[in-house]
Amino acid sequence: MSTITKIQGYQRDIKQLRVAAYCRVSTDNLEQLESLENQRAHYQKYINNQPDWELAKIYYDEGISGTKMTKRNALKELLADCHNHRIDLVVTKSISRLSRNTTDCLQIVRKLQQLNIPIIFEKEHINTGAMTSELFLSILSSIAQDESHSTAGNLRWAIRKRFASGKFKVSSAPYGYSIKDGNLVINPTESRTVRQIFQHFLSGTSASRIAKGLNHKHIPTKRGGHWRSNTVINILRNINYTGDMLCQKTYHDDQYHRHFNQGEITQYLIEDHHPSLVNHEDFNRVQVLLKEAAKKRHIETGSHKYQQHYLFSGKIICGQCGTTFKRQTRPHKICWACQKHLRSAQQCPTKAVSEAGLEAAFCNMMNKLVYSRKFLLQPLLEALKEEANANSDGQRISLTKQIKTNDHKDETLTQLMQTGLLDRAIYINQTAQLEQDTYQCREAIKRLNSTNTDSANSFEDVKVLLRWCQRDQQLAQFDKELFQEFVQQIVVNKPSEVVFKLKCGLELTEKLTKASTIESHFYRGIIRQRFNEPIKQAQYLYSIIESEGNLIG
Repeated sequence: MSTITKIQGYQRDIKQLRVAAYCRVSTDNLEQLESLENQRAHYQKYINNQPDWELAKIYYDEGISGTKMTKRNALKELLADCHNHRIDLVVTKSISRLSRNTTDCLQIVRKLQQLNIPIIFEKEHINTGAMTSELFLSILSSIAQDESHSTAGNLRWAIRKRFASGKFKVSSAPYGYSIKDGNLVINPTESRTVRQIFQHFLSGTSASRIAKGLNHKHIPTKRGGHWRSNTVINILRNINYTGDMLCQKTYHDDQYHRHFNQGEITQYLIEDHHPSLVNHEDFNRVQVLLKEAAKKRHIETGSHKYQQHYLFSGKIICGQCGTTFKRQTRPHKICWACQKHLRSAQQCPTKAVSEAGLEAAFCNMMNKLVYSRKFLLQPLLEALKEEANANSDGQRISLTKQIKTNDHKDETLTQLMQTGLLDRAIYINQTAQLEQDTYQCREAIKRLNSTNTDSANSFEDVKVLLRWCQRDQQLAQFDKELFQEFVQQIVVNKPSEVVFKLKCGLELTEKLTKASTIESHFYRGIIRQRFNEPIKQAQYLYSIIESEGNLIG
């Protein structure tokens, strides 16, 4: 008969648990910071009073919202220390202190559970180490998220009411002004600089030259930094210098992302709100000059903070370091260069590429696709169609049946427990397992739906590309609209080679060389044998075309 030995799970042999506390306040005003100090003092005392605990560290975020993790450096540090096995237990005041986002909260809890590190939420009396189900935690974290949405909505409503009544008091002053008793008053030193900026620009001086002149005179910006052309332009565009106050220039969506208001919500213009530095006539003349300058440089004007001034802005990525490329005007040509390489060639060796070379490479790529559409794009479209229509229904039906079976088992267990035929401890354990299995089935269904959606999107994008190629029109010159329609990103691996990442999923390599004639033979059978995925098949076929040379536009 076989001998069975039970091997217990690994447990760290320690006498004391290394306990970390996490604190957060959402604003940096005095009352909130005092609350933060109280939290820190509380946890020092609370942890030190536990005989089996030792204080590892108190992590705290000051003036940070709990809706997103991106700027919460202390929380990131805490999770990193947990991952490096420096902490055995985490204590925090409440679910809302850890996160006001349900998804983030559950992700943090699951991540720490995988590391066998429980979290204690004091207010809710929850210890995730003893938690048999995530359901209660998800409900409470959803309440915290809804509370955050409600509070933010109330604040936005109150601010907009003050906008409409003209009683809004600014919290920060633009350059040239100071705040006194909640009102904007002229700052004598800064106001002279503002007037000079408008005068110089009206006399024909460019924004970059104005910025250089201010830096040469060692005149600091509002925050004590250096002047740049965009800083000058922002001043020239700011209607507040006319004495009018334009409110609701920006807004936040439901996910707390900030956007510039392009008419999505109501704006309010309060006339004669404060003393003016520039009259309306000069301000309007400046706006006309700015539009003319933008038009000459082919810049799409707008009020977006990170507007894409040029066609290639934000689309060219360094294959070595992942940094975006920056546009440079050089004698007789325009180039795009890796920003790290511009700072130091030691940081990144990738050299600049010419804009004309990128445009020619795009034309070559499109011409090759036109030339090879019958044995590259058409087979790709057929394969994607098959993939999009693949029979995933069987898996989905099986998973749905499993969920219904689990629900039926849960009802049966509940009836058995209520009639006294099933021990409560066994009931809790069994229902927890059923809930976990149901959750995994639902996640699998989501993944299936996501895969089908991606395949369908790729199919539609390839269909549009093929439709253009079927016109059988070779590109003789760069087409801006065509580039915007099909290209998602350009990766520069080296100055002589780039990869065009198309919106349909294809990644096609092109050499930045002069065009030459192509005559080649293609072997479709090779492709079917080497790759199963349609996109990879098409990319390999294109690499054969690339090895033969380039097409003349």
